[in-house]
Amino acid sequence: MTSSILNHLLHENPIVVTGQGCFGAAGGNVEALWAAALAGQSTAAWREFEMEQQRGQFAVCSAAELDATRPELHPVRKLDRCVQMAWLAANQAWQQARFTDAYPPARVGIMVGSSRGPLGKRSESFSLAGHQKFPPSLSANNTFACIGGALAQPFKLRGPGVTVSATCASAAFAIGLAAEQILLGKADAMIVGGTEATLNFAVLSQLQSSGVLGFHEDARQVCRPFDVARNGITLGEGSAFLILESARTAAARGATALARLAGWAGCLDDSGRVGVHEDGSGLLQVMEQALQIAGLRAEQIDYINAHGTGTKMNDQAEACAIKKLLGDRAATVPCSSTKPVTGHCLGATPAFEAVVCIEALRRQKIPPTANCAQPDPLCPINAQPLNPPATPVTHAMSNSLGFWGYHAALIFSRAE
Repeated sequence: MTSSILNHLLHENPIVVTGQGCFGAAGGNVEALWAAALAGQSTAAWREFEMEQQRGQFAVCSAAELDATRPELHPVRKLDRCVQMAWLAANQAWQQARFTDAYPPARVGIMVGSSRGPLGKRSESFSLAGHQKFPPSLSANNTFACIGGALAQPFKLRGPGVTVSATCASAAFAIGLAAEQILLGKADAMIVGGTEATLNFAVLSQLQSSGVLGFHEDARQVCRPFDVARNGITLGEGSAFLILESARTAAARGATALARLAGWAGCLDDSGRVGVHEDGSGLLQVMEQALQIAGLRAEQIDYINAHGTGTKMNDQAEACAIKKLLGDRAATVPCSSTKPVTGHCLGATPAFEAVVCIEALRRQKIPPTANCAQPDPLCPINAQPLNPPATPVTHAMSNSLGFWGYHAALIFSRAE
């Protein structure tokens, strides 16, 4: 569908967020995430990993360990850690939206974004191969689709569903696709989010060999978005979910709208494995498309939650795109990256950052960019310092970039 068609459909049938939940390094719920984001303090710590007699120490943002015997984890107790974290976050969103029996099962769907999927179960399969009999459940539990499928079972859903993989933009693509199911009349509501459990030796070694991981003697200072001394990411893990509903049907059942999903766009750019052109042209394209769908002008954006990974090229390219979008306003429009707080949770990151944007709209506050002590002149944006002043926020944009040129932008607006 073209942007104009989506804009027309969205004008006729606005989409609102009525529930949200998260579980990650910054805490086990939205309140904890927001408090950590507002404080602007990294959650990274040194942690030792090993695999097949190899060992290494990495700075990571770890979520709390899970005890599969906990009653609340019963529906997913035998599944991968990424599924268990997804269940915790999605259930929070479900409860906040008061979703039980809100719609017929066929009118509610689920879409989940993940870059690496159930890594733990895949590792378990490889360790068992050729040595002993596989548990029958591993056949289904190894699939990417197990994430959405496992959540649909306890929620008793029969609507549209898919697990989306678009590298670090996965959850943003999932949010856009979920919204389109509502606009097309295929669902009245969608559970949508992202999840990753990527803290293992293999993934960390891959990222280290590619030069993506940052380094600093203080683990909390490793990720320094838009800082002149930045040199890479801190890997994180976790899950965040939203409940999207047609504003009309949400109002009819008396649900409270937390925010409105005003626009979205995604593309696959020809920028190769690195994922971004130096001039940020692909990101500029999706930001402009998201604005067209939302029926907004660039000057109406009050806050940008930047992808801001802390890598040299990525941050500079994103800042270049934002500068082209905002023009002279780039020096004043608040931008911040919350990745030092959550860690870079790969495909789940856009869902965490969607929650941050929604909370910024609800609370009329903007979180800072942690560790940006000396902003890089080559990144000509207003990266927020610690303790930024209160700023009116009506429309917030969230950017996502990933390997292989996956770009996405989401726009959230204050609930009317």
